[in-house]
Amino acid sequence: MDNNQYAQTGRRMFIITWLLLFALLFIFFYFHSQSDKGRVESHPGKVIIKADAQGHYRIDGAIDGQPVHFIIDTGATLLAIPEKVARDLNLIGRYPIRMQTAKGTVEGSLTRVNKLSFGNFTLHNVKAVIILGAEDDMLLMGMNVLSHFSLTQTNKTLVIKKSDEQ
Repeated sequence: MDNNQYAQTGRRMFIITWLLLFALLFIFFYFHSQSDKGRVESHPGKVIIKADAQGHYRIDGAIDGQPVHFIIDTGATLLAIPEKVARDLNLIGRYPIRMQTAKGTVEGSLTRVNKLSFGNFTLHNVKAVIILGAEDDMLLMGMNVLSHFSLTQTNKTLVIKKSDEQ
C-alpha cells in the first residue's frame, strides 16, 4: 500500500466512525425521549404519573388556559410560580411574603389563579405565591392544590384521585 491508499483508508474509517457515533447518539436520544411518553395517564376521576429518572412527578397543565409544567411537591404549602412564568401569565402579586424553603429564605408575593387544570381536573380561585427572582419554568404544585385529592404512591407511580370528601 502506498501513502495515498493509507490516506483513503483513514478517511473512510474516520467517516464510518463519525456515522456510527451519530447513529448511536440518535438511537440513545430517540429511546430516551420515548421513555417519557406514557409517563402520565388521565382517566375519569384520576391521573397516574410515573416518576422521572430523578424520582420527581411531573405533569403538564394550564393556568388560566395557558400551558405550564408542574412538579408535584408535597413539601410545598402553596402553588409556587416562578416570577418569569408569572410575568408570562400576567399574574400580579398582591401581598409580599417571606418563606422558608429547602434552599433557604425566599421572597415572594401572594396572588390567586382563576383556573388551574391538569389531567382531567380543574380548580378555581387557587391561592399561589410568585417566587421573586425565579427564572425557571417549572411550577411547584403544593398542598393547597393537592389537598383536594387523595394521593397514592407505589413503585414510582403516583395516583391522584378526586378526594371523597369533596
